Amino acid sequence: MLKMRKLESILRFGLSFAAAIMVVAAAAAAGATEPRPWLCRDKPVFSSSNPMTWTATNRGGERWVMLFMRFDLDGGHDGFTVYDTRTIGGSDSGSLQAGQWYAVGMYRAGDHWICAARASENPRFTPGVVRDLCYGEAPGGCALKMVVKDAAGAHN
Repeated sequence: MLKMRKLESILRFGLSFAAAIMVVAAAAAAGATEPRPWLCRDKPVFSSSNPMTWTATNRGGERWVMLFMRFDLDGGHDGFTVYDTRTIGGSDSGSLQAGQWYAVGMYRAGDHWICAARASENPRFTPGVVRDLCYGEAPGGCALKMVVKDAAGAHN
């Protein structure tokens, strides 16, 4: 009888431990599907001493997100802190405070977020435009276009 109680106690502990392991594994798997822009090699940077506005347009039909980060040695991931994440289905826009920002485009492939290839920039100067970037799955692609403007209208 004593051996049976001991066996039941061991089985209960084993089942509780297995359940805890499954919860941790499920949480890790869920976290794996979140975009991790700080791991992307290409992090286009832009800055202005004035507030800025941005507009992003999905031209590729894929599921794209734009992530805006700042670098802070004491915060975030590898020094990067994500301030805004936007899913871009058609077109979206927003504003950013003055200062230095990093903008990463990522697209979803199955259950994974993939960093865009190196962003290309429109080389033509346009007054008031801080950055005019294209993101794609392959270099030179433009599935996601993002234009950042100086809210005051001056290019810095």
